[in-house]
Amino acid sequence: MRPRELFTWKFAFYDVLLPALRRLGPERADAALVALGRASAAAWPGRLGRLAAALGRARDALGLAPDAWPEPSALAPALSAGTLRFLARDYLLDTDDDATALARFDVSGADAFRDALAAGRGAVLVGGHLGGHVAAFHWLYRTGAPLRLMVQRPHHVSAALERFFDRDEPEPQAGFFLRRALQPGECVARVLRARAALKAGKAVYLPGDIPWSGPNTRSGRLLGQTHPLLSVWADLASLTGAPVFFVFCTHLDGGRFSLSLEPHGPIPPGGEAAAVIRYLGRLEHAIAAHPADAVAHLLWPCYGPPRPAPEPSRRPSRRSAALPQV
Repeated sequence: MRPRELFTWKFAFYDVLLPALRRLGPERADAALVALGRASAAAWPGRLGRLAAALGRARDALGLAPDAWPEPSALAPALSAGTLRFLARDYLLDTDDDATALARFDVSGADAFRDALAAGRGAVLVGGHLGGHVAAFHWLYRTGAPLRLMVQRPHHVSAALERFFDRDEPEPQAGFFLRRALQPGECVARVLRARAALKAGKAVYLPGDIPWSGPNTRSGRLLGQTHPLLSVWADLASLTGAPVFFVFCTHLDGGRFSLSLEPHGPIPPGGEAAAVIRYLGRLEHAIAAHPADAVAHLLWPCYGPPRPAPEPSRRPSRRSAALPQV
């Protein structure tokens, strides 16, 4: 490790704080994260105001009744606590004991998901960046689901999850991970692998809330903003006939998680755009129900309103002043 890495917040959080908290056990560790998150909201100058402003914009975009949420200023500490939970990803699930990890999930929709796999139809799982989205991978892997993830490989995750990623098996997970710098041929190869996995009866997990520029996107509206969103999941479902499940995982007290596998059914050819819109509607419903878990959607710049273009400098630089005017 380079000396300067010792002074980054990521080193302090992932290599010092979380390993120490994990020794407390999941319930006390989660309570500590919540307490630290709430305290940080008041400790950082201006942070409470920024969180409240983001919550206010989301409330207006969702068209919520005045009594649906507490006042944004009162809800801001919970969103700050949710930020630390979100950053902790799956660290509190770092155990080799599957039964212990699975006992910390309250799950709905598992039977329909298992039935789809048992029928050999495969399943397209559509997730997003809500709450404990990385923790959801534990339940899927530990229940023995034949899972492949078409996501960017998550960083700063538990050693247990890294071992799931690195398992040596036919069609290894490494051949499905995405990167923004992938060459076109590599992108096509991954899509073909995903199609083959679905045809073989496996479950393929893809994100449904990624703003993207380029092909394989469809326009959708989220929290009042229209984005082109990566929609490969809808194309794969339409091509293969595999049923679709919307996946939402949120935090519960005591280091527990609520996991929902919502059956959407197959997508007929031509129904891809409508499926994207339906997913975004379900995501907005989940954000309205769990605003403290909507850290990414409320705070990441890619989901916010477009930033104004910087004003041109009143005084040209020496270089531009020296160029001939045309």
